[in-house]
Amino acid sequence: MEENESISEGFKRELEKAKSNKILDPAYKKKKLILWGIRNLFSMVFFIIFWDFNWVRILSYFSIPLSLLSLLAILAMPYILKRKIASAKLKILETESQLDQDKGE
Repeated sequence: MEENESISEGFKRELEKAKSNKILDPAYKKKKLILWGIRNLFSMVFFIIFWDFNWVRILSYFSIPLSLLSLLAILAMPYILKRKIASAKLKILETESQLDQDKGE
């Protein structure tokens, strides 16, 4: 049973490491949003300046959806990671309780 306890403790340590991931840090999110805004501002300026070229119009069809996808990733990733960490923690607790019940029988 000591092996099971050490495995669950290892999982708990890994979850704590995941919680301290910089992606979950609000300052990191703010930095990424600022960089995203600057990058898109430059893109818009270049699109306006070079709009007469056909390849720029075609490039905009790819650039705009990718930019929105990038924004979605910046905004949604912390939420998704928090949910996954909570789900993993719940599964660990359920497994521990199941092991305790099996140990008692």
